[in-house]
Amino acid sequence: MALVFALAACNGPRAGNTAADNAALFTIQHAKHQLRAAVAGSDCHVLVIETKAEFDDDLVESIQYGIGDYDAFGGADQFAQEHGFRAVVYRDSAGALWTYGATTRDEAQSMPRCR
Repeated sequence: MALVFALAACNGPRAGNTAADNAALFTIQHAKHQLRAAVAGSDCHVLVIETKAEFDDDLVESIQYGIGDYDAFGGADQFAQEHGFRAVVYRDSAGALWTYGATTRDEAQSMPRCR
């Protein structure tokens, strides 16, 4: 029984880390790809991933699911689950949006940033 609790604790959100700390960690882990992560949403549980370049569908899916060059850390989907985010939103330099998880496109367009 203790093993079950230990495994659950290891796979849950990181204790002591805020959502902003976790977004900063994502940014550090993906620095070579020039991805920046921030936190947004009324509950501050949405991971927003941005870049100075333009995304396309294939690139976003590679980042989201950890495919190709982005598999070193398991993808943004795994990162979001492990760190307690309910959704991931991608925004590129042209303002295009991609959403995954518990959010809508309308919410993503207007959600407030968290500090």
